[in-house]
Amino acid sequence: MSFSENVDETRQVDVVVVGSGISGSAAAMTAARQGAKVALLEKQETLGGSAALSAGMFWTAPTVEAYKARIPLGNLELGARLVDDYEDALAELRASGARVAAEPKRNIMTFGIGYSTDIHAILEWCRQEVRLAGGDVLTGLAVTGLEHDGGSVTGVTARDAGGRLIRYTAPAVVLTTGGFQGARDELARHIGPNADRLLLRSNPGSVGDGLRLARAAGSGGTTAMSTFYGHLLPYPVHRFEAEDYLPYSQYYSGSTVMVNLRGERFADETKGDELLNQDVAFQPEARGILIFDDHVRTTEVIQEPFPGLGSIDRFAIAVEAGGTYAEAQTLDELVGKISAWGVDRDNLCATLQQYAAVAGNGGGTALGVQVSSTARAPRTGPFYALMVQPSITFTFGGVRTNSNGEALDYDGRPIPGLYAAGADIGGLSNYGYAGGLAPGYITGRWAGRAAAERATPSWTRGASELSRAPELTYAGRKATDKEAS
Repeated sequence: MSFSENVDETRQVDVVVVGSGISGSAAAMTAARQGAKVALLEKQETLGGSAALSAGMFWTAPTVEAYKARIPLGNLELGARLVDDYEDALAELRASGARVAAEPKRNIMTFGIGYSTDIHAILEWCRQEVRLAGGDVLTGLAVTGLEHDGGSVTGVTARDAGGRLIRYTAPAVVLTTGGFQGARDELARHIGPNADRLLLRSNPGSVGDGLRLARAAGSGGTTAMSTFYGHLLPYPVHRFEAEDYLPYSQYYSGSTVMVNLRGERFADETKGDELLNQDVAFQPEARGILIFDDHVRTTEVIQEPFPGLGSIDRFAIAVEAGGTYAEAQTLDELVGKISAWGVDRDNLCATLQQYAAVAGNGGGTALGVQVSSTARAPRTGPFYALMVQPSITFTFGGVRTNSNGEALDYDGRPIPGLYAAGADIGGLSNYGYAGGLAPGYITGRWAGRAAAERATPSWTRGASELSRAPELTYAGRKATDKEAS
């Protein structure tokens, strides 16, 4: 049987990869290098997904212990293999010829390690490897359903820009559509009413296609469905386009005192911006207020959070973007200005006083909320306040898989022929964040390798791998062409 009939054309391949972000590109490249004929299908007219909008930091947890400490609710099977595979994946990127920094950046998102990369060169290298192996990289093809023979996934149907329905028959399908952050119905179901207030900080094509396709094939769900990655943004903003995603992000929020619209703290700020971003989503009207002093304003606010973003004045940019803000020479004067926004003055005064007292004594609990031993109360004027709102870049829940990238049913059994990677899989990150590009690339390699093993005989894979000497890779051909010129 199949989920669709009356197709206009049928094409035969070994592996279909749905989505061209970092996980789809890695899956397609890996499968192609193992001898599989690959079709990489992207429904949008441009390739690269949200990865193409990123700063290019290839990072994750430095150890399994660090992963468990930061993401105690994470899927340890996936997390352990992610950490174990990181160095091999990094070496593969270096061998590609794409730029990878020589020195690591440490304490990324307070705990990770990673390297700045040229993400666009990496994405292009992956695509070229697919083409060199005889595969196709196609845009404007929206997958509308999975083909199924009653026991296994056997391909997909896709509709092109002209409305033609094309069937791709294939022994293996890899879902890498980037999560469900663009699907408001899914976000409201899993996150709650304030999900409607999340600004989409992502490519607009990630609307849960992979999740819905996997569900139709019998895939079970995962933990982490209500958690997500994003960064705090000024509230409100006059506009929010792709070029605003990075400069509007208030990465320094961990060095501030953060309160809600009642003037109350609700989280340990030093956890980091990507966790505070989630916490704000569950506060009244999904809004928070960052309060900080001149020391933070002249240090953390203008520092480069990681290589590639540059040193910019994020507070000034937030103000220019339309964010509600206040400045004052004294903290009491600042509290008065914030109370004019409708925030309870007495609550806010008590919050700041208790925070300063506990922080000054080396940390503890202030009004029931943890204060880190590293916390620093605002004390050097002038003082500043900025109203912020949460954003969503990708979701942490999704398709249930094992560490080979095989999609699993509700009983934990592999669904023959179906694989998933990147933001389409769930549970690798869960409130705590294990990274974006590195987990996407590495899980894409898992799924691509397993899909190729299902789709192609072992002797075919071996012959293909032997034929691909280093000088015949995309990077090697570029070097040869340069020498010849």
